[in-house]
Amino acid sequence: MQISRLIAAGEIRAERFGSVLQVDLDSVHRYQDLRPNPGRPLSAALAWEMLRDAHPRDLDDVRALAVQVRRRADRHELRVLPGSLGRVLEDRRVIVSGAAAAAHGGAAVQDRAPVDVYVRRSDYDALVVDHRMRRGGDPNVIVRVAPDDAWLFEHARYAPMVVAMVDLVDDRDDRSASEVLRVRP
Repeated sequence: MQISRLIAAGEIRAERFGSVLQVDLDSVHRYQDLRPNPGRPLSAALAWEMLRDAHPRDLDDVRALAVQVRRRADRHELRVLPGSLGRVLEDRRVIVSGAAAAAHGGAAVQDRAPVDVYVRRSDYDALVVDHRMRRGGDPNVIVRVAPDDAWLFEHARYAPMVVAMVDLVDDRDDRSASEVLRVRP
């Protein structure tokens, strides 16, 4: 049941082949790196509040923050046609995060697939249908679905740098997260 819950929440990736479930080893390692502390996890609203007020000083602070706020949004690794990826990033319902947000903020990071985006829970289903997003294959977009009541991206196109750093650490890209720390005001 725990494995099924982690798969449904997007914390680990798996594919079903008949009655056999094949779990992606890299996603298990990512989960191990950011395993939550014992006890009840923060609610999404508290996680977003913590992110809003966070001022990490070094990569260890960012890692600790990533562990604390790991339940801020459900993670969905999806695939869109490569020619449609630009339209996804321009969609008004989407907030760009990860390496693309870091590059927009002036960090010297490589903006490459998969791209990280946030969307409100109420907009997720329509976004998937409108852009013909699919599970399976090699994902080129990570859609993080945040609760509507915890949304802090009003009138923004890019996630704040602290959110981009946490997403980079969550995606096991410590090098890019370090670069964001270096250039962040």
